[in-house]
Amino acid sequence: MADLLEAEGLTKRYGKRTVLDAVSFTVPAGTVAGLLGPNGAGKSTCLHMLTGVVPPDAGRVSIGGIPLSEPAAKLGFGFAPDDLPLPEALTGREYLVFHDRLRGRTDLERGLEIVEAFDIASAADRQIAEYSHGMKRKIQLAAALMHTPDLLILDEPFRGLDPDATAVLSHLVGSMARSGCSVLMATHDLARAETMCDDVVILDRGRVAATGQPRELVQQFGRGESLETAFLVMTGRERDASRKMKLISASFERLTP
Repeated sequence: MADLLEAEGLTKRYGKRTVLDAVSFTVPAGTVAGLLGPNGAGKSTCLHMLTGVVPPDAGRVSIGGIPLSEPAAKLGFGFAPDDLPLPEALTGREYLVFHDRLRGRTDLERGLEIVEAFDIASAADRQIAEYSHGMKRKIQLAAALMHTPDLLILDEPFRGLDPDATAVLSHLVGSMARSGCSVLMATHDLARAETMCDDVVILDRGRVAATGQPRELVQQFGRGESLETAFLVMTGRERDASRKMKLISASFERLTP
């Protein structure tokens, strides 16, 4: 199976602080990959370098064998970030039209179908400034999905979504992978990553702590329990997490009459 996304030696420094240190991984075509890690591990920085938002100090990225520096590579992916402000003066429909024209495509109808599936069609002609957090997330996802990209990159995609939209997005991600597209999803939701992802990349302190299939990592590091347990072991946080849980349990026990 060919690798659709290749990241090799990605490194980013801000002054003396190294945010990413020689991070390398691949995402094969037709798979869903999870990018996991604690807060500050470098996940969002990594995604921003994979999409050309932030240039790496070292390393390279290619999409479908094309270097990210070439315009053709940028046309091959969709990106829904977790921290990019939306143009709130536009309506939802105008935002989709903007993305459509930016890519020189005619995918607006598909975008509106996704909007309808996310149950915000009635708000398509309202300004984004009037949207709730969840509605903004939905219009952002629709823009990333509407052109059926070969590679879909998502940062915390389920944050703020209601159960219906969560189910729709899960179905769309699975359908895209089955059709040969690739999905890279950064998330703190380890239970969802365990069920949705074919492979995961775990970052810790800017480095790759582990990669592999969730079930293999659970067996190897998680005592067969869960990806959450494996994650705590692989990042060296199991003992600290256990200490904190005992501490909070003791605190609540003192409050119990």
